Amino acid sequence: MDVSPQPSSSQVDATDISVTLPDAEARARAARRGRKPLAEVSVSLSNGGISDIVVPVRVGRLLDTDAIALPLPVDDAFDAIHALELQVCFSLLTEMLSRRDYACAEMRSKLAAYGFRDIEIEEALRQAQDRRYLDDARFSRYFIDERLRRGWGRVKIEAELRRRGVSLEEIPGYPEEFFDEQDDLARARDALARKPVPASRPREKLVRFLVSRGYSFGVAKEAVRSYLNDIAEN
Repeated sequence: MDVSPQPSSSQVDATDISVTLPDAEARARAARRGRKPLAEVSVSLSNGGISDIVVPVRVGRLLDTDAIALPLPVDDAFDAIHALELQVCFSLLTEMLSRRDYACAEMRSKLAAYGFRDIEIEEALRQAQDRRYLDDARFSRYFIDERLRRGWGRVKIEAELRRRGVSLEEIPGYPEEFFDEQDDLARARDALARKPVPASRPREKLVRFLVSRGYSFGVAKEAVRSYLNDIAEN
């Protein structure tokens, strides 16, 4: 005898999905808020009702091409929409990583700007970390080494790492493995060697230049003192 559960006559199904993609005005409003525009989704129900949600535009475009086969029980339909959103979220994450590396907090902020829900973002980040696509320790080491090669000082590097959501205390070996005062002085001297000595107030202007590159005032002052002394002796 068949004892499988039978569908309830009162079950509500999602029968159709209608998508409205953002127009130029909506895109401009989103841009002013520093975010990406969202697509408006209307889900028609078998009881005559309509359920409206918003999703990232990439998700909306897929829904507009019948990415989800209907009809479905309404809860299953929304589960399918959210599963699609997670898929698109993770795809966008890997797309961005193909262009450059990101810190986890920085990636979270980027995905949120596209309009993904927190639950999808956190799951996409978890998957990326499990696969070592995202690794704050690796990102930080590369970031510091690359900025040192550009001639940045410690202060500027630390400020930029914090802006990207990196906790300095959680970087393995930080700061001893990355910074040394003598190395800072040498890099500061190298930066000065590539800059003409100002005709007026050279000491003040060169110190200000090094501070703007992220060197501490003490390192900048000592580097300029020894640099100008060497010039005067030669």
